[in-house]
Amino acid sequence: MKQGSQLPPHLTLLKREAGRENPQSASDINDRSMRAYREQYWYGGNFLANYIGIEDYIGKRILEVGSAEAGLLKFFHELGARCTGMELSSLRFSHSKLLNDTSEIKLVRGDICNPDSYKESLAEGFDIIVIRDVIEHIEDKLSALSNVFNLLSEDGRLFISFPPRYCPYAGHQQTVKNFLGKIPYIHLLPNSLYSAYLRMIGHPETGIDYLLATKLTRISIHRMEGFIREAGFKILRRGLFFSRPTYRFRFHFPTLRNPLAGLPGFREVLTNGALYVLMKRGND
Repeated sequence: MKQGSQLPPHLTLLKREAGRENPQSASDINDRSMRAYREQYWYGGNFLANYIGIEDYIGKRILEVGSAEAGLLKFFHELGARCTGMELSSLRFSHSKLLNDTSEIKLVRGDICNPDSYKESLAEGFDIIVIRDVIEHIEDKLSALSNVFNLLSEDGRLFISFPPRYCPYAGHQQTVKNFLGKIPYIHLLPNSLYSAYLRMIGHPETGIDYLLATKLTRISIHRMEGFIREAGFKILRRGLFFSRPTYRFRFHFPTLRNPLAGLPGFREVLTNGALYVLMKRGND
């Protein structure tokens, strides 16, 4: 955590929830979150279950860090897995509780960077841990990966995905309502120019704070793979995608790997999704 009272970026992002009441029933959940829930479930069945490389999920202990609405866990639960979700956001945690109130999925509020927030709720030894499009929001990535290492069984598998720092929309500027804010790579401008431009096109200050905090924690493929090794993992599978698998659900685009991933510069700027399956070093 930074010095003083300033919160890490993955906590400051929660300021967007200020003043928003948690829904009281599933019917009160907004359309955007329901679409995310359906995407999570779709992702499990149409991509992730096969990509992890395990044939039988019956009885497997699965933890998702940043489980949001827990649609992904619902899919694996239906395959017979024993599923647990950890979510930091109060709003999205409430969504997951409402959408899975009749299932046996265990849902926990916690921060992967703070083991004290979940140590009484989670036991070590998960067979599979999923961190899908979450690690890029965390400032202390090595701490997060080290804590995940401690939660994973000796022969377990970790799936991790993120949009690399230099890809067209790593800054999440696609969330800007004004189409002038959705320009690819614009998040790479210096912060002073970027924030001034966002103000000029009428983006609210809370939204600007969110985009700057998001930009702060972005990470390149090269640097992430360094953290992966430092945390004690080895790479079983790496997929660098120009059109990432979830684009099939969102935009009906075909899944395409980055054809220039063998060239370091093009690997970073043309990969919209970096996906990994990891294991602890020394285990096959």
